[in-house]
Amino acid sequence: MGRILFIRVSAATYDERDVLKAWPTLYAAVWPDPGVDGADSPAKIVRKYVPDPGRGALELVDALVEYVRFGSLPEGWKETLRAPADQLEDLRRQMDEALGDQNVQKAQTLTRDIENALDDAEQVARGLR
Repeated sequence: MGRILFIRVSAATYDERDVLKAWPTLYAAVWPDPGVDGADSPAKIVRKYVPDPGRGALELVDALVEYVRFGSLPEGWKETLRAPADQLEDLRRQMDEALGDQNVQKAQTLTRDIENALDDAEQVARGLR
């Protein structure tokens, strides 16, 4: 790091459509189709004034953790998805620390761990349908 310039290492999803393809059940659980809402629905009003934070893999992790803790999910989903969500939250925290420490190699390993944990959570969620 220089006196003025700061090197930042980050993780992002290149194409958010890949998230929908890879984890469709989790995606639908935390991001219901916005087209279903009526023209004056609270969800559409909020989206009008609050920018969408994106729908990448890391945002899916954050949304799943939030929904398991505080959101409204179908009967039995919270209890069943609690362990996968806790694991994802821990992996996300570790990756954020690795990125903050500019440890790219560890962060890359953790991205694979997060994707694998999302795969596992998707399989669990598919069993809940």
